[in-house]
Amino acid sequence: MAVRRDMAGFGPGGAALAAWLPLDGPGDISGRQAARPARRRRRAETLPRLGASAIPWILLIMLAPVSGEQVQLPGLDKAIWMGADLAALAFLVLRRDLASTLFGSRPIILLWPALAILSAAWSLTPGISAYHGLQLLATIVAGIALRATVGLSGVVRIVFLGLLGGQILSVVLGVAAPGMTRGLSGEWSGVYSHKNVLGGLMSLQLLCAASLFLQGWNRVLTGVAFLGALALLASSHSATALMAGVLGLAPLSVIMAWRQGNLVTGFCLGVAIALAGIGVLVGASYGADLSASLLSDLGKDTTLTGRTILWQFGIDQFWREPVIGIGYKAYWESPITTAPYLHFTTKQKVWFFHNNFIDIAVAFGTVGLLVFSGVMLDTARRVILHFARSPGYIEAWPILFLAQLSVLICFECPLFVNHGLHQFLLAAILPVLRTRPET
Repeated sequence: MAVRRDMAGFGPGGAALAAWLPLDGPGDISGRQAARPARRRRRAETLPRLGASAIPWILLIMLAPVSGEQVQLPGLDKAIWMGADLAALAFLVLRRDLASTLFGSRPIILLWPALAILSAAWSLTPGISAYHGLQLLATIVAGIALRATVGLSGVVRIVFLGLLGGQILSVVLGVAAPGMTRGLSGEWSGVYSHKNVLGGLMSLQLLCAASLFLQGWNRVLTGVAFLGALALLASSHSATALMAGVLGLAPLSVIMAWRQGNLVTGFCLGVAIALAGIGVLVGASYGADLSASLLSDLGKDTTLTGRTILWQFGIDQFWREPVIGIGYKAYWESPITTAPYLHFTTKQKVWFFHNNFIDIAVAFGTVGLLVFSGVMLDTARRVILHFARSPGYIEAWPILFLAQLSVLICFECPLFVNHGLHQFLLAAILPVLRTRPET
């Protein structure tokens, strides 16, 4: 199957590279069969090399989620994100022509930082809302800059290599200082602040390694990284990350079956429908018992490790200001909210409600929920259309990423945050649109 690559960051020579890519002729069956082995051997070569400019991005992916206190380097994550903010500023200043094209092609995602900054007008903590809103803008611009400079194939490989570095650092620290990486129940956190962070990043690494492996890029390295990520995910004991990894990989099985042709696709669809019917029957028969058993198997209680308590605090706050909320980050920073009582009740210094919808509802009310849902739906539409035009495994990675996010936004808070790896990557998966050159 011929695949059109994302040539966003390849510069003037991109057209020549695109012309070099093997394409199937509609009627040349014998030629297509003869060229198939060579095309398989050269599949990885269709991905352009990563230059030295990729190194800062790899370091960002590797070090930004690292807990500085964990590795005895306090403030490391803040320094890394400050570098990303400066990169975003440089992108806007030095590439104003490209920036105007990019912002013209994706204005909807910019509603997030615009709303965050605007909320300073009614926020309980106006200075903090404006400051963090500007950081959110910088994070999104940095993600756009990444996609614009290296293209989608570069994004996937940069994320893979950065997370591979995190895997190696976690294993090294776990061997050298096991007491720093393990909790009371034996769960691993690696070089990260919490087991859920390690688990979430390793579930993301599964998506990167699987897509690159199927694409044919360095299969030994990607295969080993996949197995290593699977082991670290299991050692984290994070049920949320496990669910995110499974759901993130699920579309890949559908895409693989679809690429094999109508016969295999039809067979797999029939099996899926049959299994779904059995699932509905079992769920209707054993409902509550099955739910309790599943939670027990995942190591969760009926409060989802205290999440339902957090959710109740957030819902109560939402109903106090249901239209426009109390401002970006204001609940956690203002002394007049119930946040101190929440911290006392949960005995944890949490800074989000472990549910993206509740966090947004508290900060921006119903308006924020509408804006958040609109951006997510628009992003899904864009990446699916991009995959439909170029149905390769690399192009499928944004779909896997969104499937994984559908779990994380319900149990964590990966989006609408001023500095966050998933927020950064959400901007990076959006297809780059360029204006046609004048002739």
